[in-house]
Amino acid sequence: MPAESPGAHGLPALEDLDLKKLPREDALMALSALRFIEGELGRSLRGQKLLVAFSGGADSTALLILFRALAPHFGLGLSAAHLDHGLRPESAADAESASALCARLGVPLAVRRADVAGLARERRCGLEEAGRTVRKAWLEECRAACGASWVLEAHHSGDLAEDVLMRLVRGAGWPALGGMKAVADMPGMHVLRPLLMLEKDRLTAMLRRLGVPWREDATNAGLDHRRNRMRNAVLPLLLAENPRFYGSVRALWRMARDSERAAAGLGSSLIEENGTVLLPAEVLAGAGAEKRSLLYLAAVRRMARGQARASSLAALDRAWLARRFPRVFQFGGGLRALVSAEGVRFYEETGCESRSGTPARD
Repeated sequence: MPAESPGAHGLPALEDLDLKKLPREDALMALSALRFIEGELGRSLRGQKLLVAFSGGADSTALLILFRALAPHFGLGLSAAHLDHGLRPESAADAESASALCARLGVPLAVRRADVAGLARERRCGLEEAGRTVRKAWLEECRAACGASWVLEAHHSGDLAEDVLMRLVRGAGWPALGGMKAVADMPGMHVLRPLLMLEKDRLTAMLRRLGVPWREDATNAGLDHRRNRMRNAVLPLLLAENPRFYGSVRALWRMARDSERAAAGLGSSLIEENGTVLLPAEVLAGAGAEKRSLLYLAAVRRMARGQARASSLAALDRAWLARRFPRVFQFGGGLRALVSAEGVRFYEETGCESRSGTPARD
């Protein structure tokens, strides 16, 4: 059963909360989240409207408190959105708790109850996938309705570490192995993750100091899902081996972002033709292994695909080096790559087979 935090009673007056009313360590944490977005990610938030994705859990509650404190000083217009997935008996109480806290903070809140289980049955997919689909669409709808520039999500360093482990288990390639992005800016998705460099313990410590309530989802403590096993079984072992493991994950994340920027700088080497992206043979011939990897990454990103397995990219590169023509490699989401004498052409599933006869598949 979800339960309120130990600080659920004796809630202080939060209606006029700002940085001056936060303990020094919490005010500095709020400023560090803002600096991460504006300095490291290069996205200015000052004077903008923002929508907080607010589940009512500790993470999103801390996010809401931090940006409510920042709002008066940086001209932020703050709103929140809560989606009731309708999967647990106590979800309605979670929505009521979210509404009560937003009322105390003076933050407008939009609430919707969704039939996630019904959508999962209709689409024949898992509950997690259905929930993500509904949540993404709902947040984007709310963002557009309130005129916000960004949706703020509460992922922190622990979530980043889980994501890195999940990607490692799936065999993700570099730099996708570095974990989730802190900014996603594309049609239908305008998301910032200001807490990605912060650890959960600091967030919950702030809530306890302020006596701010939150709700706990008991299903998060189970081991039924892979992500829960990473969080509750694998991560504690890694932290026992290296108490600074989260710092190592953050360093990995930053190295991955450097690689992404390097790949973006190679975009001029790509040729776009009829919805396909070609890496010309002459470009690949003059590139070393590291540059070829970045070129493949640039092409995948140009095709609006986020990740590719390391094993698939390695096999593709081996085929190119061995001049095994023609050969087709399949990636997720219907993306394919045709290796031929002209180079490597990335295309959608229905795009290029007719040009190459019946090429082999990997």
